[in-house]
Amino acid sequence: MMTSDHPWGEIEPPRESGNFSARRIPGVGSGAWGLYWALDEHRNYLLMLQLGADRRPSHRLPTLKGLRVEVQSAVGGATLLLIVRLTDEDHLDIFHRLCRDIVEATRSARSGEEAADRLVMRTWRWHRLLRGGRDGRLSHREQMGLIGELLVLQGHVLNTVPPREAVESWGGPLGFPRDFEIGLIGIEAKARAPLTPVISISSAGQLHATGTSRLFLHVSEVGSAPQNSGSAVTVTDVARRTRELIRAGDMSADGGFEERLLATGFDWTDDYSDSRWLIGEEALFEVVEGFPRITPEIVPDGVDEVRYVIALSQCREFRVEKRDLADAMLGGLDAD
Repeated sequence: MMTSDHPWGEIEPPRESGNFSARRIPGVGSGAWGLYWALDEHRNYLLMLQLGADRRPSHRLPTLKGLRVEVQSAVGGATLLLIVRLTDEDHLDIFHRLCRDIVEATRSARSGEEAADRLVMRTWRWHRLLRGGRDGRLSHREQMGLIGELLVLQGHVLNTVPPREAVESWGGPLGFPRDFEIGLIGIEAKARAPLTPVISISSAGQLHATGTSRLFLHVSEVGSAPQNSGSAVTVTDVARRTRELIRAGDMSADGGFEERLLATGFDWTDDYSDSRWLIGEEALFEVVEGFPRITPEIVPDGVDEVRYVIALSQCREFRVEKRDLADAMLGGLDAD
């Protein structure tokens, strides 16, 4: 059972079904938005972020063992609640630590929307840490994926979009549908090993253009390198180079970049010197009618967790140039 040493210890459960008993956390939030320790009618322990009714988060929410992250309308519908709920008391210690982490992360948020971003980023980070390897570092696959996204950020988005907007467009760490959304332009980043003729797609929605006017697919060649390779880089090297470009353009954008890195599970203190990579060629495609893909409307009812691979040899006619993406991003911002 929870003791009074914990923030939920002195909260009485609500008497009516569907209600919450809550205590606002001092120093977090202002006006209509705020963060609360809370209990539901089943005595489940909650951390709740209260938002305006028109501020529904668009993030994909992570699923953690013993915990649930969800969005609900408050009684009366005047506000929305972004809730982190403990569903298994065996995970109480992890839940308490996660909640404390979220509280500290949201304390300096300037708006409910920024607080929601930070809450989701922290839960995604814990999601990745809890399913990661024993040493807590990113797996080889996760390193490749992060490098692929950072190459898009430093080689394309930052060349076209101001640093703050570029960082904010990086939605992959937050669970957004696209790795990058610049106005109405979406970019999905993939990394593949050299001589690998296919790329993996993790869902039917990943190459679905809903919500965008144009969707691009960026494929980077990222290969494991021997330790004595002079041109090899670590994931830390790539992150550091991206940070330098951001800081050179706008120091105020650095905080958002660091938070997104944290959400991926990356930590500057982790040593990746034993995991080095060679960056090869890149390819850029526009996902239009006829592009080889699976989309939600062709997936039959009852089929879930669709994963498939695309043969890059079948995508040649859809290749575009770097300039095409830059022009699209500029036009997407104008249309936003």
